[in-house]
Amino acid sequence: MLHRLLRGRLTFKVYIILGIIAIIVCGYLIPQYKIYPIAPVTSPSLAHSHSTRHLSKLVTVIFRQFEDFENDIAESVQSFVSAYPNIPVLVLCERRQYPPFQFSATNITLRNVKIITLEFKLDTIPNDLDPLSYVSTDYVLFVPDASRVSRRVFQLMAVSATTYPTQAIAVGVGNSRLVCQQLKWAYMDWTLHYSKDSSKKLCDAIQGQHALMIKTSMLRSLPKPFALPFPESLYLQTAIRNIKVQILDSKFAIGRSVLKTTVSKQKASKRQRDYRLALYKELGVKAVMKEDGRVQWFGCKRESQRCFPPVQRTPSYVLAGRNTPPCCLRNIRRTVTHVLRALLQAGARCWLETTSLLGAVMRGDLLPWVEYAEIGIHAGDLTRVSWLQRGGADNDGFVWERATKGHYYRVAYSATNRVYVLILPFTSRNGTMWPADWVLAHQREFPERHLHPLAQIQFVGRHSPAPNDARAFLDLKLGPNAVEKCDRIGPKLLYP
Repeated sequence: MLHRLLRGRLTFKVYIILGIIAIIVCGYLIPQYKIYPIAPVTSPSLAHSHSTRHLSKLVTVIFRQFEDFENDIAESVQSFVSAYPNIPVLVLCERRQYPPFQFSATNITLRNVKIITLEFKLDTIPNDLDPLSYVSTDYVLFVPDASRVSRRVFQLMAVSATTYPTQAIAVGVGNSRLVCQQLKWAYMDWTLHYSKDSSKKLCDAIQGQHALMIKTSMLRSLPKPFALPFPESLYLQTAIRNIKVQILDSKFAIGRSVLKTTVSKQKASKRQRDYRLALYKELGVKAVMKEDGRVQWFGCKRESQRCFPPVQRTPSYVLAGRNTPPCCLRNIRRTVTHVLRALLQAGARCWLETTSLLGAVMRGDLLPWVEYAEIGIHAGDLTRVSWLQRGGADNDGFVWERATKGHYYRVAYSATNRVYVLILPFTSRNGTMWPADWVLAHQREFPERHLHPLAQIQFVGRHSPAPNDARAFLDLKLGPNAVEKCDRIGPKLLYP
């Protein structure tokens, strides 16, 4: 056979030689190549369907931030149900929505969308007013108005939420700039403190339009997770439970622009202010310290009543474990500054009395729990101060009046706001200063030498006249080691 092959045509011989060379090259020069069986092809649509079903069983989408008179809720809901047809969606309304949402989807697409009205009605049952009774998933995604879902970002949020189950996960919407905030609620001082966190790692609260994913069990531990303004009220509740929020570097797309006119913007802003005022009133927030150091006041003013009722032995705020509301302290400071200026300009011999002197020694300010300020005055100098003689409201709105029981005086911040300063006359007899026909629980006579000469002490931002040996004076009035005792037991020194 070989003989016949060699006698064949030249072309056939060439083919045989080339084939032998190819076998040698494949067998020895590239042995790393192997032959694998053909893998089955997976359909992308099947993989997406599996992911969609998983998220639909894991997360409930809730819309809470929108205005009933102008919104993009219908299109925002459509964005989610188009991407995830089986995902449960709740739209929470304060009252029956009007005008109604203009949903363009078919009824089958909307079968998992519920519009829940939180308006109180006589025929409702408790579960009707509790949105969590409609939630059966492990997580909730809060979405603001005018948002469009991104499957990739949604999936990323779900992975992060399950990886860090003790945290909430946030992403921005559109071009919104998110500000990471740290939050401190000083219950005793009626004050909220906000500060910026430039690291943006773990936040107590977030400013800017964003979506938020949080575990449902966390929401069930909060007293009012859906209270307005939202999500501000939510962050107040989560912050005191040390639930942190992680911001992801991803975003949902922005939807249709809403609140485009000045009138609609003003209407929405007013509603937010009203919701905030109602929330702060319910929580007892009187002051908010902003990130830039500014203070926003939500307590009493000159034209409103003070924040605590008439005192019967012990102030109500002391019984509640709180200090004097900061707005009331501010108004007492203004009043005592005005009164000291008026007395000194009239040439009256006056000084800081017991509780005010104690605050000056300890803090250079009022004690944090006082209900009034106290100033002592020589009884012989009363006639020098015209407003003590005539009474009534002076040119600055402060009201001067004599007590109906006892020979002492009171100056109120205004006719409406009755925080005040006491002016206590003392009469000199045989080297002792005696109360001039009035009685207060912590007041008593003292040697006149404490006033000769008068000293100066820092008090509410100015130098004020004071007894020359303040600690000895306080020990005489309040008992031995009064300053140390007050530092230890606080208001119990006066309100045992």
